[in-house]
Amino acid sequence: MSDITVINDSEQSSLVTNGLAKNGELYLKAAGSTDEGAIVVYDSGSWRTFANESGPEAITNDYSVDFDGSNDYMDFGTNTTINSSSAFSVSAWFNVDNIASFPSICLLKTNLTKGFTIGLANTTGANAVYNGVWFGSASNEFKGFATNNSTLSATLVSGWHHLVLSYDGVNPLSSSSFNVYIDGTAYASTQGVGLGSYANVNYVGKGGVNFNGLIDEFAIFDSELSSSDATDIYNSGVPLSLSSYSPVGWWRMGDNDSGTGTTITDQGGSNDGTLTNGPTFSSSVPS
Repeated sequence: MSDITVINDSEQSSLVTNGLAKNGELYLKAAGSTDEGAIVVYDSGSWRTFANESGPEAITNDYSVDFDGSNDYMDFGTNTTINSSSAFSVSAWFNVDNIASFPSICLLKTNLTKGFTIGLANTTGANAVYNGVWFGSASNEFKGFATNNSTLSATLVSGWHHLVLSYDGVNPLSSSSFNVYIDGTAYASTQGVGLGSYANVNYVGKGGVNFNGLIDEFAIFDSELSSSDATDIYNSGVPLSLSSYSPVGWWRMGDNDSGTGTTITDQGGSNDGTLTNGPTFSSSVPS
C-alpha cells in the first residue's frame, strides 16, 4: 500500500491538471479543505471518498420529547447566544402532528428586547405567505421572514424532518443574512411576514402557538452553519453527534437522562432544560 499524502483543495486540483494524479494513490484532505479529514483515491479520472476521520460520530438515539400543543414546553434558562450582531445557527429534528396552527419549534432569548421564534406553517389564502418555515421577531428586532414554499410546506405535515436556520451576523432585517435548510436542502427565505412581539425567554415547543408533536436533538451554535454542515448533520435522516460543530447548547431530549424525569441535560453548555406542564418522552426518533 502506498503512503498517504496530505493535500488541500488546490493541490488536489493541481494533481489532475498536471497529470500527476495516479490511479489507486491515497490522499488525506488537509484541515480547512473540502471533505477535511477524508481519505480520497484517484480512480480513472474521478475522485472517490472512502472515509472521513473528522466527520460527526454515530450516536445512540432512543428518545424524543412529545409536546401536546396546549401548554407544555421545555424551558432552558438564560442562554444568550441569539445575538443580532453575531452569527448563530439553530438545529432541530421535528415531527409535527398539527401544522395548521402555525406551531413554534422554539422561542429564544436575544440580546434585544424581544424573543426570536421559529415555526412551521402549511396554509392557503391570505396567510399562505407563512408556508414552510417562518422565523423572526418584531420588525425592528429580527425582521420576520418565511420560505413561502407550498411544495416544502406539503412535505412537513408527516414524518421526521431536520431544520437548520443559520444567520451570518450581518443584518437581522435582511433575508439574505439567513439560510434555511430542511432535510439538508436549502430554501430561500425572501418573503417578509408580520410577526408579533415575543417575550425574551428560552423555550422549546413554545412560542406564539405551542408545538404539537415531537422534537429531538435541539441545538444552538455561535457560528453560521454552512450548506455542507446542514447536509452532513441531516445525514440522510439519521442523527449524528454534533460535538464536532461545537454547539453552545445541545439538548438530546432524553438520551442523556434515561428518558425519565423533567431535566434535559445540556450537552453543549450548562443550561439544562426543564420539561414544564407535562411533556412526555417518546421512543419515536428520526432513523
